[in-house]
Amino acid sequence: MKIYIAGSITANPDYEKQFKQAEKRLISEGHAVINPVKNLGFSYREYIDMGLCELMKCDAIYLLPGWEKSPGAKLELRYAETVFLKIFMGR
Repeated sequence: MKIYIAGSITANPDYEKQFKQAEKRLISEGHAVINPVKNLGFSYREYIDMGLCELMKCDAIYLLPGWEKSPGAKLELRYAETVFLKIFMGR
């Protein structure tokens, strides 16, 4: 299954560690993983646009704890709900 990781980045000082741990866990479970934190050097709008484009290629979204603090993650969840992707809540 192709899974997109979503969560709070801007207001989260530990976001890199959190996303990386989730990526490792999901890969160890046999999934293909899209980790948007690997993209660097873009504007906020470009990150949102790229994230949605990547999410469109996935079967599921994995929401990290604290995702509800992120307008971008909320948008990604709304998209996932709209197109009936599987939704997983991280721990």
